[in-house]
Amino acid sequence: MPYKEVPVSILIYKQRHRHPNYKKTPKGNYAHIGYIATRPGAVKNEGMRHGLFGKLEPGAVKEFDTWQEAARLVRELSYRRVNMYRGIISFSPETAAELGLSDHKAWEDYIDRHILTLAKFNGIRVQDLQWVAAHHNEKGHPHIHVVFWNKHQRTMVPFVHPSIPDKIRKQLIRDTFAERIKEYCEAKQRAKEHLSAITDEMIDEFEKYMEHL
Repeated sequence: MPYKEVPVSILIYKQRHRHPNYKKTPKGNYAHIGYIATRPGAVKNEGMRHGLFGKLEPGAVKEFDTWQEAARLVRELSYRRVNMYRGIISFSPETAAELGLSDHKAWEDYIDRHILTLAKFNGIRVQDLQWVAAHHNEKGHPHIHVVFWNKHQRTMVPFVHPSIPDKIRKQLIRDTFAERIKEYCEAKQRAKEHLSAITDEMIDEFEKYMEHL
């Protein structure tokens, strides 16, 4: 299933998953965890050779001792036909800097704050959610890969409607840029109120002004 991508935005969200019924899906999902954890550009956990972190149980975000411990769980659940959703959140370098996404811990905190949005729109309850992620500081394209799933999934989900990633993107924008959106709306409202206060007399004055230009 291909990534669902929306037009260029201040925040880009893409999502895909391998069909849970395909024979190669478990091994493919295992390999994907290794890829996001170790590929060039992946920011490594301190003192480790990989950058994988996440939550497999309630509590604080964990930086895994090895990426394989999470990958083995992903492979095991994939054999049970549990969907492994692959998401990517990316920003321009300027936007990432503005948001303070300047180091590994900041990206860990960011996805920890927003992972429930991804889960919610994919029908996963917080008590059923498990996830792993890795931050890639790619030049011109800082982004984070996240793989998330429902550990108690009973029904296979072969298809996710393209509207789901777009809804996630819009909610992420609402939450990530809440203060800026508030300022924008307030400025727009002030401009609207100013326009509504313009009198007929002011219009007449403006018209005469334009005639003499």
